[in-house]
Amino acid sequence: MSFPGHEGYSEAEYHTARGIVVVAYDHLGVGDSSLELKDTLTIEQAADANSAFVDEMVARFLAGTAVPHLPAIVGAFVVGAGQSLGGGVTIVMQSRNRTFQAIMALGKSALHTVLPQPTFELFAVQRSIFNFTRTTPLDELSVQLTSELIPDFVYPFHWPEQPQDITDADMAGGYPIRHNAPRFGSMTVPRYAVAMMSPAFITPDAGRVEVPVLIACGERDVSPDIRREPTAFINSNDISVFVVPRMAHMHNFAPTRQRLWQRTADWMLMQAAAAAGTSPTS
Repeated sequence: MSFPGHEGYSEAEYHTARGIVVVAYDHLGVGDSSLELKDTLTIEQAADANSAFVDEMVARFLAGTAVPHLPAIVGAFVVGAGQSLGGGVTIVMQSRNRTFQAIMALGKSALHTVLPQPTFELFAVQRSIFNFTRTTPLDELSVQLTSELIPDFVYPFHWPEQPQDITDADMAGGYPIRHNAPRFGSMTVPRYAVAMMSPAFITPDAGRVEVPVLIACGERDVSPDIRREPTAFINSNDISVFVVPRMAHMHNFAPTRQRLWQRTADWMLMQAAAAAGTSPTS
């Protein structure tokens, strides 16, 4: 694979040239991770498990044992990025464990996550469904029952310009309760994800974040007013907001997805350079 402006580089060489190493992982109860705890896991437990994994991986990168042929990374700057549910878990990770030196919350509101709808009336219906707290027992949370109340899933998740076959593949097996999942989808949704749609569910966690924060959403996404999002991060002195045009909640399907990828890469390099007291291009 080649990259515009970096012809001749392999994917690994490109990211190494930019100074970025990306590690992607599935939360417990999601995707290819352990699924047996999906109905009993709390968001705090999920966040703590993620933090333990990140700590282990960072230790391996520092020691040069993470990946064959990759030498030890001296002075690594560790950035946490999460999208949707992952964005919320990333905020909780940082609040509880100070896992990262900067975080990116993508497609997640720290104030109130709400799926946009094609009409104001349907939006009001969706917004009224979720009124849970961190103390709500997990057995009172039902992904199936709350999903049945949401009027429209295609409108908030998929931008009209994206390839129809991608939209069809994502929705064909059911959503969010799937009978079968595409390669990029998860068959499961943990119960705590239901409560995360409630007002102020992770706002106290956001208030404990002290590192730089990048808040990024699509033009049609889950933050009713993204320009208010920085008010949740009262202890961070470096907060960036980026709205990507022609993008719905499924960021990587949008026709403008490269603009988001470029911004996140540039922001990471800027933060790492600032921490090191150097220029992002040095």
